[in-house]
Amino acid sequence: MRPARRDSSMSIDAKTVGELRKRTGLPMMKCKKALQEAGGDLEVAADNLRKQGVKASEKVAARELKEGLVFVHREGNGACAVSLMCQTDFVAKSEDVVAFGKQLAQELYTRAPSDTGTGDQLDDFEINGTTVKKTYDDFALKMGENIKVGEWARFVPETGAVAIYEHHNGRIAAVVEFEGKGLGDAEAVMELGKHLGMQLSFHKDVKALTRDELDAEWVAKEREIFIAQAENMPEDKRAMIAEGKLNKRLKDVVLLEMPFIMNDKVSVQDQVAAIAKDAGVEMSLKRFARIGAGA
Repeated sequence: MRPARRDSSMSIDAKTVGELRKRTGLPMMKCKKALQEAGGDLEVAADNLRKQGVKASEKVAARELKEGLVFVHREGNGACAVSLMCQTDFVAKSEDVVAFGKQLAQELYTRAPSDTGTGDQLDDFEINGTTVKKTYDDFALKMGENIKVGEWARFVPETGAVAIYEHHNGRIAAVVEFEGKGLGDAEAVMELGKHLGMQLSFHKDVKALTRDELDAEWVAKEREIFIAQAENMPEDKRAMIAEGKLNKRLKDVVLLEMPFIMNDKVSVQDQVAAIAKDAGVEMSLKRFARIGAGA
């Protein structure tokens, strides 16, 4: 028996269209068309739209993500920051994307699979019963754009304190964690954290807190470059020149060795020690994360 032909011109009542729109968040006309193609069957129309969303997501998946925003959630003594990447600034600031970003930051703060990570880990992460991957598909169908979670950081210390800095453009945030006791009550400590967050926002290439945390392979490659640059120098001075350049380079990527943004006469390490002494606390800088959305 031949299947019944769907009547694309059939009348669909507004209540059913409204229900499908509530489920999918898609425009009324798209929902009406889907219902007409499904012969008025709400479940079939919803399933078809989900399939179309997957196809739309696959279609835009290769498009470059240059825009986006960073969303922040603060709670208690901790904080979370997550970037959401889009193709255009217009979509990044749209009501739906902003609402998703804010809720994602809140949910990650509560139950992130790790303290730091990237969007590749979140495809099956659920918010209100819907996976992040499904949300991508819905956005692709509704807005015609590739949208992805970039990276996140969630710091919730048992002791110590967390400071967060949000750059004015909404595309960069930095989270800084101090280790110690009674730090959350020390105003100077929190101000220091915000200044360090500001410093990180301006220095995208900061790689580690200390030299020991640097990737050994990266250091070796940098050393090779400086040795090659010293090739025309006297042989007995090449190694010294190369090591001098390497040492200067490492000070540009190791946070504790960098000049402090508010006083370049002292290092970040020295400033942390000075603030701890003035506040009468024992404190160290434990970790940091810079979260950027194309910035």
